[in-house]
Amino acid sequence: MTTRAALALLLALAVIAGVAALRPPPEAALAPPETIRIAAGPQDYRPAGEFRQGTRLVDAPMEQREAPALEVMKFHVSEADYARCVADRDCPQLPVSGQPGMPQTNVNHTDATAYAAWLSARTRQHWRLPTDAEWLRAAGDRGFDDGFSEEANGADPSRRWIANYLREVDLRGEADLAPHPLGHFGLNDRGVADISGNVWEWTQTCFQNGTLTPEGDAIATRSDYCGVRAVQGKHRAFVIDFIRDARVGGCAAGVPPDYLGFRLVRD
Repeated sequence: MTTRAALALLLALAVIAGVAALRPPPEAALAPPETIRIAAGPQDYRPAGEFRQGTRLVDAPMEQREAPALEVMKFHVSEADYARCVADRDCPQLPVSGQPGMPQTNVNHTDATAYAAWLSARTRQHWRLPTDAEWLRAAGDRGFDDGFSEEANGADPSRRWIANYLREVDLRGEADLAPHPLGHFGLNDRGVADISGNVWEWTQTCFQNGTLTPEGDAIATRSDYCGVRAVQGKHRAFVIDFIRDARVGGCAAGVPPDYLGFRLVRD
């Protein structure tokens, strides 16, 4: 190698070293949150949305499916958890109580998915919102089937209206507007904390419009409207995706949730 070539090589190596020195060191991976693993198994599931048989509103038929294993956060995403994403400028600032150990509420669907993307990058794992079916699987003995009786699905539409009215009266009487720390509502039979407390949880499932077969035992057609998502808690509701507090409006169907928060699943 000539002297000129050697000098050129040394200069190139020096430039590369200088660029490397200016580059910030990679962030250490964040420790992942505590999770509960739920084994694969059969699941009965009623699809989320509004379904008709002819002109009548009716329940979607219960589906039997084989659900894969599921790994879900034991607790809701807390204010402290979410604040780390805000500090990294990957999540918007949201109202907080300032009390330790509180779930992050006043969250919309976009906030939750932004946090999932941030957590995935920081832990080098894949995190996402659960589907409606996955949430119900994690809910275990605290899950809620929003189907009505056979009479309310019959030919007289007033029966369904009355059943729905009575359910809403009952649910509205259960509102709990006091914030509570993580763990306040205890564990369900699967070991998941605070399921069906006063924080409803965003899912990735879109509101569905569908029709049933003439026999009513299967879904004939369905279409997704993803401007509205299923949220789950003491009951299933449907909330416009940019809403952070459904009590002041934006609950598209069902009784408005007390609070909107979230937990994630890991793939």
